[in-house]
Amino acid sequence: MKKWVKTSVLFVISALLIAGAMPSAAFADEADEDVSKIYHRDTDNKEVRIVIGKTPTVAVGKSTSISVSIKNTSEVNWIETEVWIAPENLYREYYDEIEDEDGDIVKTMNATYPFEITDSLNRHYKMGHIKAGERKTVNLKVNIKKNLKEGYYPVLLYISKRSKDDDGKDMLDVDAEKTVMVWAEIKETSTSESSEEGTEPVGFVLGENQSTPQANYTDVMNFAVNLRNTGYKTAYDVRVEMELSEDTTKFPFEINDGNYDRWPGNINPDQTVELAYSMAIREKAKTGYYPIKFKIRYREEENGSFAAPIEDTFYVRVFGEDEEDELSDDAGENERTKARIIVDSFETEPARILAGQDFTLKVRMKNASDTISASNILFTFDPETVSDSPVFTTANGSNSVVVNSLAPGATQVLTMHFTSSPSAEQRSYTITINEQYDSPEFKNAKESVKIAVALRQEARLNTGTIEIMPDSIEVGSESNIMFPINNTGKVLLYNVTAIFEGDSIQRTEAYVGNIKPGETGNVDTMVAGIAPTMDDGKIRLTITYEDENGVVTPVEKELQLFVTEPMIFEEDFFDPGMGDEVETEVSFFEKYKKYMIPAGAAAAVLLVLLVVIIKRRKKKAGMEDEIL
Repeated sequence: MKKWVKTSVLFVISALLIAGAMPSAAFADEADEDVSKIYHRDTDNKEVRIVIGKTPTVAVGKSTSISVSIKNTSEVNWIETEVWIAPENLYREYYDEIEDEDGDIVKTMNATYPFEITDSLNRHYKMGHIKAGERKTVNLKVNIKKNLKEGYYPVLLYISKRSKDDDGKDMLDVDAEKTVMVWAEIKETSTSESSEEGTEPVGFVLGENQSTPQANYTDVMNFAVNLRNTGYKTAYDVRVEMELSEDTTKFPFEINDGNYDRWPGNINPDQTVELAYSMAIREKAKTGYYPIKFKIRYREEENGSFAAPIEDTFYVRVFGEDEEDELSDDAGENERTKARIIVDSFETEPARILAGQDFTLKVRMKNASDTISASNILFTFDPETVSDSPVFTTANGSNSVVVNSLAPGATQVLTMHFTSSPSAEQRSYTITINEQYDSPEFKNAKESVKIAVALRQEARLNTGTIEIMPDSIEVGSESNIMFPINNTGKVLLYNVTAIFEGDSIQRTEAYVGNIKPGETGNVDTMVAGIAPTMDDGKIRLTITYEDENGVVTPVEKELQLFVTEPMIFEEDFFDPGMGDEVETEVSFFEKYKKYMIPAGAAAAVLLVLLVVIIKRRKKKAGMEDEIL
């Protein structure tokens, strides 16, 4: 779309926001000292601020990244920060129908979910440490729907942060809700561009086709990092910055240089460059894999400004001098340290589970410890039971998974296949994940975590005998239709409505209301004919109902009702078949009225003439002017 079209659309949306036709959705620039006024339903969390410059642009039907900057406006440092995109069901609930300040329901904006559903869509992006007053940028990788219309779309973000209180204890602030607007445009791609591997203009991958560099803690590690442009455009003036840390547990190298930035220059599509490094390993570095974080900056145009940096991670392996366990054999449980294994995220396939259906559960387990590893980990899944029977049973009979090890901060996806109980009530059921593992100071540690999996019952209904009286009517007449609707499922049917439609009848709706499980609602309505039936007399019956989320489901049936033209009888109508019947006797007047009317008129004329003649004769004879 041309630039002036986008500018015009943006101007119209801004005018609507000011006039109050749409909810307020202002985004502050970093230079603005006031806390930004986010979309009116967003969490009023003044400590978390989204910093937006130019509205991010995404291409319809393409894979892309949305750059988001999050600023810590509080007075404390955030130890850990995460951001992720809301799933489609929560997105629709958030944007679809909103109450304004007066309590009226308003349609806020285009609430179409713009993303394709992929495994990585709801990934939690780790932003790490953000100091008070500072900000960090993260690139959220998404696939834009192919059939999406061009326009502005809201993106709902969840943000969690962890800090420490005055006593040094962790404080967790979960799920701040913030909105970012993106512009989706339809991009015409040439044949040469579409044949490229990348669907993004510029993208990068680190460490492709190379093994993990490794060295002993007494050596110098000489290694190179492969960097490839996976996009279909040239990246100009590329700069790669290594993120340093004074913490030996996070960064194993000595910091001897002022910076470790590399400037490979321009990188063409599908071109790979090597970034060479030579770094001494710290003496106190312990054995393990270390994530080395990089920020990649580039220009999209040769003389343009720098795009939002892309963050990526490259791992190196160090063999350190491991310290011996100084704890005595009789040290108590509280004197020993152990890993903390938590549920990072989980998902089910399919996302909506029906009772009696098989599904796959994928749980991402994370070692939340900063320095303590876990090994020989046994995960056992224990579903909730109802009447001594588990709601979810494993398809292959085994409910345990073994993981060899989890390094500090590492994650592992566990996959289990379950079958749900067909008779279970519609609600969420817990699955307890029991953990048994070893840590360097703690053997056979036992912990448990829980997740909740929603189970739904499929709505079912049927209809009894449909009575149509009469089943044939004339245009302008009505027919009475009656039948019962039986709720044969285990969930409540909301706002049940019967709709009658057809070319020969007037569209009619009959509201039945809510029908509880095992109960019956009745339809009793009149249907009017408006045109003669020109086909086999079939009319369409649609029964609709809603679930607890307001999603409407239609059930269609057919009825037979004939509509005919009304009978019209004319005065001179004669039926030859009536010849043998006895004719009705006609009166004397009806029989001779055509002769009597002219005769009456003639008699009246004669009477007038007679009166005139009599008057003249009396006058001549001198008689009184009287008429006897």
